[in-house]
Amino acid sequence: MILLFLPVLGLAAVHYLVAIRRYGVLSPDGLFVLCQLLMLYGTLRLIDPVSKVEVFYGQIMAAAIAIYIAASLVTFLSVRHSEMMAANRPAGQATYQVSPVRPTGAILFVVLISIVVTAAYFAAVGYSAFIEGLRGQLSGVPADIATLRLESYAGDKYFYPGYVNQFKNAILPSLALVLIVWSFNRGGLLARVLSVALGGVALLALMATGQRGALVLFVLTAMVYTFLHNRRRMPRAALLVPVAIGLPLMLLSTYVLARSADSTESPARAAMNDLIARFMNDNQVSGLAAFNYTMGSRVQNGGEWLDGLAGILPGNRGSTLSAEVFYTMYGSTRGTSPPSLWGSIHYNFGTIGLILIAALLGVLMQLLTQRTMRRASYNSLELVGFSGVTVVLGTWMAGGPETPLNVGLVAYLGLWYWGSRIGVGRRQSSHRRGALTERPPRAPVFVGVAAGGAYDPRHSPQVVYGARRP
Repeated sequence: MILLFLPVLGLAAVHYLVAIRRYGVLSPDGLFVLCQLLMLYGTLRLIDPVSKVEVFYGQIMAAAIAIYIAASLVTFLSVRHSEMMAANRPAGQATYQVSPVRPTGAILFVVLISIVVTAAYFAAVGYSAFIEGLRGQLSGVPADIATLRLESYAGDKYFYPGYVNQFKNAILPSLALVLIVWSFNRGGLLARVLSVALGGVALLALMATGQRGALVLFVLTAMVYTFLHNRRRMPRAALLVPVAIGLPLMLLSTYVLARSADSTESPARAAMNDLIARFMNDNQVSGLAAFNYTMGSRVQNGGEWLDGLAGILPGNRGSTLSAEVFYTMYGSTRGTSPPSLWGSIHYNFGTIGLILIAALLGVLMQLLTQRTMRRASYNSLELVGFSGVTVVLGTWMAGGPETPLNVGLVAYLGLWYWGSRIGVGRRQSSHRRGALTERPPRAPVFVGVAAGGAYDPRHSPQVVYGARRP
């Protein structure tokens, strides 16, 4: 079965050489292709070649990813061709500017609300699973983190953790990043100290429930932000984000969760193995089990997706599929095992629907990659919102459309829109100031990929009139 991976990998290599290398792996399309390749490879290693159901699952997954890549590549070439036809002169020197957003009253108010919501949640629950786990490890009596986590999310009392997570896992750390960027660019010593302290609070909130998925996602978001802030280049200093912050926190969480307590592995090795398993094994095992569970069922015609989306509403349990699959695997309802993205599509819309949706996703993800970040001037709030959208969609490997919503898609879209409105106000103010000075119009400035656009400046110029920047 592993041979199915080779043609998909070859197609992905062509896609990279033609398209992804122009806008980078840390983009919606680039990250999605990478994660799907990891998902496919890990799944094919697990498939029993004797099982017709599992072989079929491997085949439709490989076909879906290949269709996605082909649709994305065709869309890229089409957009690039239309842009080249519209351009009537070669690109000039590219310019690019990112403006740090200052801590306005509105931003500080949202930060305060996020902290209050997070604190109120843990006060209502009565504990932090992370802190209880740390206390248990230090005292020599490890706590049952799995039970603590389950009780905080789905105990006798329901505290709406999905809504809290939008503030705790997305809005609070994102705004902390925005304030840190501002303070180290334009703030004084006090501002830097306070912003770093806020960053520490945000990191503690990310880890407080004893789950590491939110931490991993936001570390990736910070990396994408750094990539965009530096003109779609990744400076060496950006490696400090995962190495100096992400890795130590992963080690600490592994220690708190007692993952290496009954093994000869060091916490560092256990943390690394857990991180690899998260991308190479856990989702794949869950997806394979879910496909075996749903294969004998009728096509849902989108019904299970609707149930999953309804679960976002207060008091609605939503889809129970992932809990049912978990029960078949472990004989317990103390967790969830969602289907893979492609398995979920197949369960809801059948094989034809899988083909059509894979192609549609290829088109939409490529358009998102190409039609955004094309101006010469942005602000840090816009970038952190788009970075979050990139990571949420790019790492979508399991579940239906409720998955990106649960991990913060709407929150990041809101931050992106909020930042864009700040940018509009500044550009309009700059335009009015320019009109009052009655200076003669200037020649167009051509901006390419180094200015944040999606294309190589040698091939697809973008025209921005006026040389002044907001």
